[in-house]
Amino acid sequence: MNARTLNPRLLALTAAFVAAPLAAQTPPTPAAGRVSYLSGTMYVQTADNKTRILGRDSSIYSGDVITTEKTTVARIEFGDGSSLALKPRSQVKIDGYAFDEAKPEKDSLLYSLVKGGLRAVTGLIGKRNREGYRASTVAATIGIRGTRFGMLLCDENTKDDPACIKALEEAKDGKPGEPALVFDVEEGSIEVKNDAGSKTFEVGQAGVVSSSKSAPQPLPENPGLNESLPSSTAARPGPAGMNGSTGLGSDSDASCTVQ
Repeated sequence: MNARTLNPRLLALTAAFVAAPLAAQTPPTPAAGRVSYLSGTMYVQTADNKTRILGRDSSIYSGDVITTEKTTVARIEFGDGSSLALKPRSQVKIDGYAFDEAKPEKDSLLYSLVKGGLRAVTGLIGKRNREGYRASTVAATIGIRGTRFGMLLCDENTKDDPACIKALEEAKDGKPGEPALVFDVEEGSIEVKNDAGSKTFEVGQAGVVSSSKSAPQPLPENPGLNESLPSSTAARPGPAGMNGSTGLGSDSDASCTVQ
């Protein structure tokens, strides 16, 4: 009996059995990071448009859009030691993450602040491949030089935040209906740029971008961004990586978690 006389159904079953081991060998998508601290409710919309509630130790993947509720604070740690501490009513998209200890030239951590605010601590990516770290907003993009920094989008949700009020008193060229970006630098330096210009801000400095058409400008003093997150997300020493702590608070500080 040759291949031409075989039953077509038998051929299909044979092909399925051959393909099954190959499919089983497909490696799972690696996690970019994990939720290491959570007080309140936080959820994620995945790249394939599925929504799930996050708990402490939940994995975070490239393409995830993470949203905190109105009283939620959270911390996300990435495999290279980078961290993001999220304010209430914030939304962040993880645009891309890659980290291989043997290939620093391929490092990248790219994310977009859609609304609300956060405080970031850069890890090994920020030290090994500074061009691979980028934080984006509708008003401007932030590049780093190995740093800790904070940023807050001032829109309808945050217009009553004291940091927004102070910063926008100094900013005279805002556009109605367009969010402004307020930021500060706790360590290192950042480069803030958009189509209107680019400026480097050093440790201890703060600034504002009134709109996507306005150049970054310094503020005479910090508007209070460093006071807008609770002590549970404050910096502290600790081992880097997803299985340790990058230094943004202590898990024992959590008043409640979502499992």
